Amino acid sequence: MNRTQLIFKNISEIVGGNGMAVIILTDKEGQRAVSVVCDNAMKWQIGMRRTAHDNRATFFPEVMTALLADVVSLTRYEITISDIVDGEYKTMITNMDTFVGHRIRLSDAILLSLTSGIPIYMDNGLMERQSSPYTADTDRMAIPINTLDTEKLYEELEKAVETENYRLASQIKEELNKRERKQ
Repeated sequence: MNRTQLIFKNISEIVGGNGMAVIILTDKEGQRAVSVVCDNAMKWQIGMRRTAHDNRATFFPEVMTALLADVVSLTRYEITISDIVDGEYKTMITNMDTFVGHRIRLSDAILLSLTSGIPIYMDNGLMERQSSPYTADTDRMAIPINTLDTEKLYEELEKAVETENYRLASQIKEELNKRERKQ
């Protein structure tokens, strides 16, 4: 599989998003970015790792990472994002010695990567479809419609109709129809 290594760049709250946030991952060159929607709890967890905390080593993810590192080399693990289905990125953490993999929620995988240094990779075809050009100094980032869960899509469809943004409403409806056909 041809793939792109992703680097954590930022996390920002979604205005009007009821505590939701967007995690920004870029390619190593910082040219293209992928946005990942996460909940308020994950926003807080990742935010805690972006500020100085004297007791960070006592946080659960850091303790679990240290325990795992006592038993196995973390350099043998990789996180891979292979697809997106119904608004959820299909993500695996894999032991590259045994090729045993375990599914993991992408936002949790990002937190794990931040605490352990385990690299994150995305399939190149998926990266091409899901990424957009990255500009470091911007306060805006596109969120692909197909990364939102179905409930959030219905909410956004209502907002688009209320504000008479029929182009967006049409795109959202198309994504919802695509999901219904798959079921």
